[in-house]
Amino acid sequence: MALYAFVAPIQPNKSEEFRQFIKDLNGSRKAEYEASRAKAGFQRESMFLQKTPQGEMVVVIQEADSQKDALESLRGMKDSFGDWFFQKLKDLHGIDLVGTDVPPNELLLDFRSDNMSEDPT
Repeated sequence: MALYAFVAPIQPNKSEEFRQFIKDLNGSRKAEYEASRAKAGFQRESMFLQKTPQGEMVVVIQEADSQKDALESLRGMKDSFGDWFFQKLKDLHGIDLVGTDVPPNELLLDFRSDNMSEDPT
C-alpha cells in the first residue's frame, strides 16, 4: 500500500471557512466524501491542521494501493460533490488540484515498528 502526504497552505482569513469545510466532510457531506474515497481506492485519508509562523497549513496523509490511480480517479469526479470539493480546495488553499499536476513528493524516511520498513532510496 502506498503512503502519500502533502501540505497545502490555508489562505489568509480562511481558517474558519476551512474548519466548516471539514465539519461538512464529517457531517452533511460525509456519505459523499467517503464514497468518493472508496471509489478512488483510498484506504485512509487523514488531515491535520498545522500552525506555523507563515500561517496555517493542512497536512494530508493518504494510503491507497496506487496513489497515482487514486488521485486520477478523484480528479475525474464529474458530479456535484466533486465540483463542490475541488472548488472549496481552490478557494481555501489557492491550488487548482484538478487542472494542475501536483509535484510528486519524495519519501525520505519511513519507520515502522513492525520492522517491515522499506528503504526509500
